[in-house]
Amino acid sequence: MATQSRWERAQQYEAAYWMGDGKAEEMQESAPAWYGWRAEQLALKLTEAGFGRLTTGQARVLEVGSGPIGLVRYFAGRERVAVDPLDRTYASSPGLVSHRVPEISYREGRGEALPCDTAAFDLVIIENCIDHVRDMDQVMRELTRVLAPDGVLYLTVNCRSAFGYYVHRLISRTRIDAGHPHTFTPERLTAMLERHGYAVRTLWPLSTYEKARAEDATSPERKARLKALLHVSEFAVAVLAQQVGGMRSP
Repeated sequence: MATQSRWERAQQYEAAYWMGDGKAEEMQESAPAWYGWRAEQLALKLTEAGFGRLTTGQARVLEVGSGPIGLVRYFAGRERVAVDPLDRTYASSPGLVSHRVPEISYREGRGEALPCDTAAFDLVIIENCIDHVRDMDQVMRELTRVLAPDGVLYLTVNCRSAFGYYVHRLISRTRIDAGHPHTFTPERLTAMLERHGYAVRTLWPLSTYEKARAEDATSPERKARLKALLHVSEFAVAVLAQQVGGMRSP
């Protein structure tokens, strides 16, 4: 578990990223295409895994760590909720929240204590967020609590190579990477889910380490080139998982 001060630094890092100059204008142009594409990909993967029932617009959907807009904005559901500890900050920027719709309930809250009822959702989304939280295990317990017994967890996180994992564990304690208190490899991600009683139904890479490191190595940004040099370039991995006790044939 990260210390309170370490988590607060991560939140400051996150807020600075979203509230930075030009970010609202960038989101105005890119949000529909980016989030729309991500939602389409999620629907496709759910269907391929046998969870097509969650793509018909009748599912109850929660996104944890949604940021100012979230993938849930573009994923059909009869009830949609987005929770983020920085929601009040995001709501202060008209440009960031211009793509929000009244059908979605945006709530301020931490993953460790979700402002949601027990067993209230058929699908829980947590994209690129679990490595930002303070108490990872408590967040996992909360995700389990709010999921219906046969619900599905969709989780993505940036991972590193086995070597990069240990290097990043050292630098993540500094201000070099203030935004990520936790570090994962694909194997450690699977182990975490299994420790919390989940069975991974499908896991797939959204990128590769080799590609990520090559892009970092040729980046004009010094920080990116340093990541390549230190072998800590990150590549995204996604999983669909269910609680073992609540699994049923799709």
